[in-house]
Amino acid sequence: MPIVKETDRFTLEEKIMNCWRVIDDLKTLGNVYDREHTEDEILNILIGITDLYDQRFNELFDTFEECIDRGVIK
Repeated sequence: MPIVKETDRFTLEEKIMNCWRVIDDLKTLGNVYDREHTEDEILNILIGITDLYDQRFNELFDTFEECIDRGVIK
């Protein structure tokens, strides 16, 4: 049986920090772009980053809502 982590402000902070990683990922993409890659390859990377952060931001918002519902934050 998987261990369910109780949502608290630390979980929320962790998810916020994960979303800040988008800046590092875009900087990495800038370095990749300097190398020889096709436009399609770069677009595929951008689509992947978009999907990844869409998921991360949705999880962040779900955690935020849960913290409010549980009275962890007001």
